[in-house]
Amino acid sequence: MSSRPIERTYLPFTPEQLRNHFAPTSEHGANEVAGRQLHYYLESAKRYQEFMAEHPDRRALPISTLRYPCQIEKDERFWIVTCLMNHYYSPDRPARLSALLRSAFGDVPPLEGIQSWNECFVGKLHLFFEVSLPSSSGYKRWLSTHLSDRHFVPYVLGAAFRPSRNAVRADLEGPTHVDAMLLNADNGFAILFEAKVLSDISCQVTFDATRNQIARNIDVMLEPTPPLPEPLSIRDPRRTPFVMLTPALFRRFPHSRLYGWLLREYQTNPTALARDIPHRKSEQWSEIGRRIGWLTREDSEDVLSGSCPWLLPPPPTS
Repeated sequence: MSSRPIERTYLPFTPEQLRNHFAPTSEHGANEVAGRQLHYYLESAKRYQEFMAEHPDRRALPISTLRYPCQIEKDERFWIVTCLMNHYYSPDRPARLSALLRSAFGDVPPLEGIQSWNECFVGKLHLFFEVSLPSSSGYKRWLSTHLSDRHFVPYVLGAAFRPSRNAVRADLEGPTHVDAMLLNADNGFAILFEAKVLSDISCQVTFDATRNQIARNIDVMLEPTPPLPEPLSIRDPRRTPFVMLTPALFRRFPHSRLYGWLLREYQTNPTALARDIPHRKSEQWSEIGRRIGWLTREDSEDVLSGSCPWLLPPPPTS
């Protein structure tokens, strides 16, 4: 198998372009965040490119030899960056992104005060990767009083107490990192993306053995974030959907992944969301269920050919 050039196939961007797509946090500016993140992408790409140059025909090489240098081929970070960067920099960006979201949610956005997908993508649209969103303050308060209902390991329960050991800590969950976010600073619309290639979602956090990754993402989706720097502080929770982005294989076989079971249940059964996000008592769970979508890499490729180069047939052998 001959190698395709990495700069054309797996990195549809320059480092300077990608640097602009990391959001600031409450503690660190955008440049500092970008500097840390870029190192990971560039080192992985370099390692892969060098390996492919040395092994233009990889057939019959053992998995143990291939796994580390070829990690990029199943790396969720590269898959989502490649997919969304291609759509974001498309000359007809609103039309492409609108078509993509219609395939997950239908023709009319299930969002308050928005009548068309085109409204979502026209204006000051930002694309961010590895976005840090604060945990719900309501959940942290709730967990501090329900700790023994959500965990049972003695050392974990002990670590939940303040040094004085008189009370449970109030910071039992840290920020949630979403893989990507599209955010329109003109109207508060945003999409939270959770990307998977082969991995499944996590099914617990440190102090809550029952809190799954989708419920956690939806919980922070519903939380206003005014303390964050602009434009993240502009995001409107009522105009924010959540999207899982996976290979189509797992939508065809949803039972093979925990997220396959949970996505369908959350979309169709409002009581399931209330069960797994128990500290929120007054939410319209049916409405929130309509804001949960499942997109595949193949959906993306159908909307914009070349947006997911891993799905293309391999080049002919030389």
